Amino acid sequence: MLLSGLLGVAGTVGLASAQPPAPGAAAPPAGAPAGAPATRPTVAVFNMAGVMRDFGQAKYQVHLLNTRKNEMSKQLLGWRGEYIQIQQDLQKNQNPPDKEQKVQRMLALSRAIEDEDRKINKQLNDDASAIISDLYDKIKMVVDKTAEMNGYHIVFAYPDAVTAEELKSPYIKELKLKPPAAQPFYVAGHADITGIVVKTLNTWYQPKDAQGNVIDVSKLDIPAPAPGSSGLPGGSAQPPAGAQQKP
Repeated sequence: MLLSGLLGVAGTVGLASAQPPAPGAAAPPAGAPAGAPATRPTVAVFNMAGVMRDFGQAKYQVHLLNTRKNEMSKQLLGWRGEYIQIQQDLQKNQNPPDKEQKVQRMLALSRAIEDEDRKINKQLNDDASAIISDLYDKIKMVVDKTAEMNGYHIVFAYPDAVTAEELKSPYIKELKLKPPAAQPFYVAGHADITGIVVKTLNTWYQPKDAQGNVIDVSKLDIPAPAPGSSGLPGGSAQPPAGAQQKP
């Protein structure tokens, strides 16, 4: 009921044009290729970059991840500050009485910084991967239901410019000339369901804090994503242990 209300008239697109097979139609002979379907497949697309930027849950998760990163980095920043201070002191006075102690402290700080940095990066990558997996499941659910309601046979997701300024970007144009998969060069307005997907996602999955309060993501300090990107930091899926990566 909720989805049909969100989709409105769009919820009937595709259903009226879909025709069942003609009654009594002869089946193709055994071994022969099946004939083409009586109706052309109904296709829709949505801009994944646009969905991710306007999906409140995604924005909130980015905000939480950045906040977590800042909290986890406080000790690291303190150590780096101490390391730089000792380094500057030794540059001013190269032979102080406690030079050996300072050199040893710098060595200990260097090791601690390296270990802590590795630990923080691993934790943030794990968190980002979990966030991306959850967002994927939510988007997949909405797209599946939208396709079912509209009678779409295929729904393509593609990354593209989101703003008018990005449309003029040479970087975006180059990406579209080297697509990793199918990249539409023309999309009719009625075939683009980006707005429907965003609206449904923001209705079904409102961002909430630990107390269950709805978050107004427009008031959050979130860095602007690069053109054509989702804006999510890190989180790349890692290959299984022992898997060979292509160069």
